Amino acid sequence: MTTALSTKPGAYVRELWRRRDFAYYMAIGRLKAQNASTTLGMLWWVLNPTLLALIFLLVFGVIYGARDSTPNYLAFLLSGLFPYYYTRNALTSGTSAILGNAKLMANLKFPRLLLPISTMIEEAIGFLASLVAYVLIAGIFDGVFPGLALAWMIPTLLIHTLFNFGVTTFVARLAVPFRDINNLVPYGLRLWLYLSPIVYTIDQAPELLRRFLYLNPLTPILDLWRTALLGEPLDWTR
Repeated sequence: MTTALSTKPGAYVRELWRRRDFAYYMAIGRLKAQNASTTLGMLWWVLNPTLLALIFLLVFGVIYGARDSTPNYLAFLLSGLFPYYYTRNALTSGTSAILGNAKLMANLKFPRLLLPISTMIEEAIGFLASLVAYVLIAGIFDGVFPGLALAWMIPTLLIHTLFNFGVTTFVARLAVPFRDINNLVPYGLRLWLYLSPIVYTIDQAPELLRRFLYLNPLTPILDLWRTALLGEPLDWTR
């Protein structure tokens, strides 16, 4: 027989911690299911942003000449696209985390926050795998290997994961009363991609766009990743 969950914050957090294994095994189960349904499995976590980077490399790097003013342009692209895909995938999965598990929630009593937490675990595992691929690709094609600045990766990963978790849980909760948000999220994410310093540097952006970039919450996170992966100095004035 199940009992109602306490709504008190302290008791709710304790219940989350007590059932942490539920979130972990749910994430692992989804990863195994996804890998079983496709031939390349988890490689798509790496292939999707890499293929998109190659398209951007051709369009912006070669045709528009961004590669001439940005050293190691492929490594620069990937150091932005891989973190962006971490946020994108977390947000996309989190949007349907609650609605997609309606039957599970009807049959079991557990903290609903475990559902977006499980999606975060799933996406974090995929993101860590993509960082290994980044080191190989950037090293082979651009000769860029992380140095001592790689120590920035630990606090950056923590900050980025907390940011993703906050955005994901907010949108997941919002998707319950507003079902159409599932259809709007992909368009918002595509706009977010082009309005983030991923295919261009902040200095290359027009003045009007540059002002927006300073307000973009993903901008400082990308700066931190490029400090960790490219060894770029961190601009504390931005």
